[in-house]
Amino acid sequence: MSDIFEEVDESIRQDKLETWWKRYQFFVYGALALVVGAVAVNEFVIVPRAEAARAERALALETALSELHNGSYAAAETAFADLATGGSKLAPLAANYLAQVRYEGGGDAEGAAEALAAIGGVEGGPYERVALLKKAYFKADAQSMTELEATLGSLVDDEGALGSLARELIAAKAFATGDTARARTEFNRLRFDAAAPAGVKRRAELALAAIPAAAAPEIAAEAGTQTPDTPETESEAPAPAPAPAESEETGQ
Repeated sequence: MSDIFEEVDESIRQDKLETWWKRYQFFVYGALALVVGAVAVNEFVIVPRAEAARAERALALETALSELHNGSYAAAETAFADLATGGSKLAPLAANYLAQVRYEGGGDAEGAAEALAAIGGVEGGPYERVALLKKAYFKADAQSMTELEATLGSLVDDEGALGSLARELIAAKAFATGDTARARTEFNRLRFDAAAPAGVKRRAELALAAIPAAAAPEIAAEAGTQTPDTPETESEAPAPAPAPAESEETGQ
């Protein structure tokens, strides 16, 4: 008897499956066709176009670099500007070269800083962080120390080479504004910074040799402004009596 019931159940399941298939088979075929079509479009249309676009941008970058090396700054600037505003992965690199073209080709420090401002950022990748440091260099002369520190942001706390370069810029700005004490402090720290490049350490040593330390008279003058903690009796002690006049004449 159990076999009969099992056969009946199996027959019912098959009937249900057949009914479901007749009802939804066209939807299944349509879904499969969409999947196959999407894969085909991706493989034969989207991917080739993306690869062609990447190859075109790479060729444009190579052409722009060639124009830069040949001294054709106008053509190089146009090419780099197109790449920098294209929104591709080459945009940060192109913006760095665009700043170089503007500064080397026409001495336009403000234009170079403007090209770097759009991509510079502490939280970005290497090109973005380098752009931020370059922008600070271009603007350092026109900014106050507070403004320069705001431009660099947390880059001065970076433990790598870029952080050392940022701190070197702060030290140079301190010296330029007359704050020799801070300049010597910053340069002295750079001398012993393990992450600082060899060039930064060498420049720090040269700067320390050139920047004068605090002068002794100035230290004495500062000390003289302080009130001595001497007893009143000592300050009022009488001066020693002069020697007798006879001693000057007799020499005794």
